[in-house]
Amino acid sequence: MTGEHDIDFLQAYADGELDPAAAAAVEKSLAADPKLRAKYESILSLRRLIRTIPDDDVPLERLHAKAVSAVSGQRADRRSSWRALAAAALVGAVLSSGGTLIGLQQFAARQEVSRFAVSNHIRSLLADKPFDVASSDRHTVKPWFTTKLPESPPVVDLAASGFTLVGGRVDVVAGEPVASMVYRRGPHAISVTALRGARNIKDGDIAGYNVDTWHDNHFTYVAVSDISPETLDAFKQAFIAGAKN
Repeated sequence: MTGEHDIDFLQAYADGELDPAAAAAVEKSLAADPKLRAKYESILSLRRLIRTIPDDDVPLERLHAKAVSAVSGQRADRRSSWRALAAAALVGAVLSSGGTLIGLQQFAARQEVSRFAVSNHIRSLLADKPFDVASSDRHTVKPWFTTKLPESPPVVDLAASGFTLVGGRVDVVAGEPVASMVYRRGPHAISVTALRGARNIKDGDIAGYNVDTWHDNHFTYVAVSDISPETLDAFKQAFIAGAKN
């Protein structure tokens, strides 16, 4: 897979249109080539974003014009719905120019990280325990993260503020293993995921769970819980203050 055929192969692979041998070849190339994998992840991210846009919020004429330009010369049997055309246009534009639609990519990334965090929180609640290591002692949880990850975030004791540390786990967000601390407020669990570096992440209500975000010099934190937004904000402020001590 090289050059001008990359996009066609990746889109066909994403659509499930390749035969088993061709699909296996694409998977092998994805595993061996980080740049190709990044292209494929862009395709998936943008398609997920397209699916979240309501029909009445889309400037159809503009998207149609981009679609016609982007898909000209591609296979005639590709789906012709406006969403498929828009996805193909946006993917083609992103892959052909590093500066094109950068705002859309950033928006997709913000949405994606938040949804990963919420999904991980829900998955933890369905498990027997919402953590991999059980402890209310931050001096136990933080060293445990150190053995699992390249960098361990601060683990804060918030018992005095009414939030009890109960443990930690390793989650995966967009292919990256990350630390998630677990706190409790009464019957409610709070997952706090720490991602390295500064990131712009969507907060608010996602799938019925409240999401709040903040960052320090090393990590961006994503807190997810079914507690009220006001209580989650109180948790956030207590965590920020506790991390400084």
